[in-house]
Amino acid sequence: MARAQPNGGATPRWVAGRVACGLFAAGLVSGCSFALNWDTPPDAAPDASPDAPYDQVECDYKEPNDTPATAAPVVIGDTGPAAICAGDTSDFYRFTVPADATSFTVRLMFMNRPTGDIDLRLYNGDGTAMLAQSRGFGDMEQIVCPGTSPICAPAAVPGEYVFEAFPALVDSVNRYTFALEVEP
Repeated sequence: MARAQPNGGATPRWVAGRVACGLFAAGLVSGCSFALNWDTPPDAAPDASPDAPYDQVECDYKEPNDTPATAAPVVIGDTGPAAICAGDTSDFYRFTVPADATSFTVRLMFMNRPTGDIDLRLYNGDGTAMLAQSRGFGDMEQIVCPGTSPICAPAAVPGEYVFEAFPALVDSVNRYTFALEVEP
């Protein structure tokens, strides 16, 4: 009867999928086992990058934009894609709402996952006063001004604003797109 054997007697290494009992004996004899090999052979090609939810182009989108002072200018129609990458704490973007606007919406879209939740904050034009934030658990964060959920009530809608995309948890990483909408 075939039995999985340790590799060279050193550290146990089991052959993937080897059954430790015969087909006939499987139904009659207890103690049958199935061993999986979690070791990667040294000559095997990798099958995928581990947890790579973004690429370098997305990491570099409109960088440097890591503070309100270096917020990258965006306009309606800019969407990214961008990413919060390893070592990146925030991405800031600056936009202007025209004088004839009555409301505006800032939206972040991403695929939420355990280490990839991204949240959204909105600031005044110089980035010194937070006006609203969205910290949900879905695949989108959205702020509408003026609005009630989340509360956003700038004194006057037209003007300059800064929004921030940031990881919900330290070291979270993910790609995202964004949208700006203005209502006349």
